Amino acid sequence: MALRSLLVVVASVLVAPGADPAANLLADRAAVERIYYTHRLGDKPPFEEALPADQLRRLVELDLAKEAALKKVYGVEITDVMLQAEVQRINTTTRAPEVLAELKAVLGNDTNRFARTVAKPIVVERLLRERFDNDDQLHAAQRRRAEQTCNELLAAKQNGDGFDQLLRLLKRGHSNAVSETTWQLGARPEEKPDAETPDAAEIHKRFGPNAQLLSSPPAGAKERKLYFANLPTELQRVLRVQLSQPGDVSAVIETPLVFVVYLCQEKTSETLRVAMLSLPKRSYEQWLAEQTP
Repeated sequence: MALRSLLVVVASVLVAPGADPAANLLADRAAVERIYYTHRLGDKPPFEEALPADQLRRLVELDLAKEAALKKVYGVEITDVMLQAEVQRINTTTRAPEVLAELKAVLGNDTNRFARTVAKPIVVERLLRERFDNDDQLHAAQRRRAEQTCNELLAAKQNGDGFDQLLRLLKRGHSNAVSETTWQLGARPEEKPDAETPDAAEIHKRFGPNAQLLSSPPAGAKERKLYFANLPTELQRVLRVQLSQPGDVSAVIETPLVFVVYLCQEKTSETLRVAMLSLPKRSYEQWLAEQTP
């Protein structure tokens, strides 16, 4: 019997009518994870070794904990309309229709099971992260630290301190959080897009087309120039106004993950060199663990 047919049979047995809903969810998640695993390239151990039952159970429990936190903390419940919209997005944007077909088949081509097992965790994660990232109360302490440093830099600059003195002040108490960056101010040359790696393809299938695969560049990869034009438009506008000469200090810039303060080191017609303080926001994983009984 072909693997795909076998998985359909196994899943249909595990989710027989009258079975425990939690067991059904666990069985469907196992079937979905197995499909993903079969399409992962390279040498790999058997699926049961790579994702043992207790680890699979933790994945399901984590999804349920996220859904509970979304409702408890932010009052958001996942509706059928939300799930239908996500299923439609998956159907219209998938880069691997053959894998999508296998996922649906292993879930008995049941739209409700597909929405619950594949679409719902994506929707929950997206909504919870959006609200967490933009929760002013949660990240107030980190913002105050960034604003205090910014005010100290501005006061020192007003007293006549140059870039080197300001850089020492920026690093005081934040030595591990300060880095230096050079942006090219010219237009970025067109580049042929790199072929998508299997891991990146899987991330996009499971978490949407804008999901990022965060990893170190491969060994031997060429160092790429950073282009100012690649920054968000609003950030470009702010930095153009606030960083025009050495010693200029930006306002506190908030991103989804960090608060940033920029200190201009040098600006020419071709490049903008800055030192930047990046203070991470509160850890999403730690916060989520605190919400979970």
